[in-house]
Amino acid sequence: MNSNKLKIAVFILLILILIFLILCSIFGTSLSYLSIKEIKQGRKQKENLINSLTINNIDTVYDKNNNIYYYNVSDDYENNSYVLKLDLDNEYKYKIKDQTFNIIDVRYDEPIDIIIYNDKYYYETKIQLTNLPLISITTQGSITTEDVESTFKYINSEEVNKVITSNSMIHIRGASSSELPKKSYRINMYNNKYTDEKNIQISNFYNGDSFILDANYRDESKIRNVLSTKLWNDISNDFTSVDVYSEFVEVFINNEYMGLYVFTEPINRKNLNLPKTSTEDTSAVIKMIGWVDIDSNIAYKNIDEYSYANFEIKYPNNSDFYSDTWKKLLLSIRKYYDSEIKITDEVIESSFNLKNYIDITIFNAFTSNIDNCMGYNNYFYFDTLSSDIYIQPWDMEFSYGFDLGEDRISLLGYDKLSCMFYHQDAPKTNQLLIDRYWSLRKNILTEEYINVLLDEYINNLSKGVIIRDSSVWGEYAWEKEIEEVRTWIHKRLEFFDDYIESLENE
Repeated sequence: MNSNKLKIAVFILLILILIFLILCSIFGTSLSYLSIKEIKQGRKQKENLINSLTINNIDTVYDKNNNIYYYNVSDDYENNSYVLKLDLDNEYKYKIKDQTFNIIDVRYDEPIDIIIYNDKYYYETKIQLTNLPLISITTQGSITTEDVESTFKYINSEEVNKVITSNSMIHIRGASSSELPKKSYRINMYNNKYTDEKNIQISNFYNGDSFILDANYRDESKIRNVLSTKLWNDISNDFTSVDVYSEFVEVFINNEYMGLYVFTEPINRKNLNLPKTSTEDTSAVIKMIGWVDIDSNIAYKNIDEYSYANFEIKYPNNSDFYSDTWKKLLLSIRKYYDSEIKITDEVIESSFNLKNYIDITIFNAFTSNIDNCMGYNNYFYFDTLSSDIYIQPWDMEFSYGFDLGEDRISLLGYDKLSCMFYHQDAPKTNQLLIDRYWSLRKNILTEEYINVLLDEYINNLSKGVIIRDSSVWGEYAWEKEIEEVRTWIHKRLEFFDDYIESLENE
């Protein structure tokens, strides 16, 4: 009888050891079973007891102003239980306050209190879960409009490569936006010695060496530029393979929380899928930075320079090709921008790729994107000296009634300074515009599709990031502004349908 009891006791002990080993493998041996009171007894409080924190083998980013470690959680765990295992050196243990084990319900509204300690000290800190990728920039000096050396880190638990790091150069970008409190940045990736730029593959972005962090400071909805970029991608993909990718991220610079940004691709040769220039076959990317003054540009004395009055050659970078590039661009578009010449079908077709022109006209007119149109804030590009000129919009923040609200629902332009749709002296173009508009109304310019996009953006941004961003940059009416965008689009579609029907009746 005693022998049987002994066997049972040994069996139970083995089961308990097995359970303990399983728990250790899941939770980690650094998990503490002491109470908070027991941990603090006999130990001194010490700030920054640890230099960094890794959770479930993924790096976190530290917000030094609020003593919070940010951790990106996969969407798969939303509304589910999740093991939060802190990977610490052997001398440290930790406890999630108010919980026995490190199984948590994934929530984004407030950070999780934890305590980390060793034999002598304890350290109280917080972990903020976020559904957005994290970007951490570390520099040796202040960021200005000139490049400064930096290190770049991108963290996204959804990706196979969850943590991507690189040397980089960073500078403040933008014209008027550079004067705003919240800055936008351009980041170029570099090799270990900062001697050459290098391409890097991040998530669904292009394999490139340059990226942009867009602050979207003025737009309280935070989605106008992203929505415009997505709609233009969808529209233009019928005729081109250009697709500019972007995503919402939370940004830190030198361990200071900078809030919500849009991480996006720039407009450059590689992004536009253009071949490299050669002596026989020259491609080019030209940035339009102001209203075109063709006569001044044509008469410009030094044609080998890369910048004219309202243009800047972004590619090629070799001055040997500047002369051919300028001649191709300026001579092609001269009639279109000459105020003394009517915009006829012949002028349009001799200036631009016609399909691209039709799409950009519809897009700018529908979105009422006053900061673009055909006056400025566009890129012109072509893949050979003999090919058509294409137009790529950029920086589309001033759209969907920005600043003017309903006043812009019925805004139409009939001259070169406005987002015109109707061309008084180009009947063929008008018919193509009408036909293409009704085609786009079937699948892209529909309330159903745009509402799906808006709901997706709301879902991404409604999990705490707006509160965190506004705590740094001031409160703003985010939800109200998004609904105003939704309402504006609804009314704009109704107005534009009636407007197109009136053109058809004429």
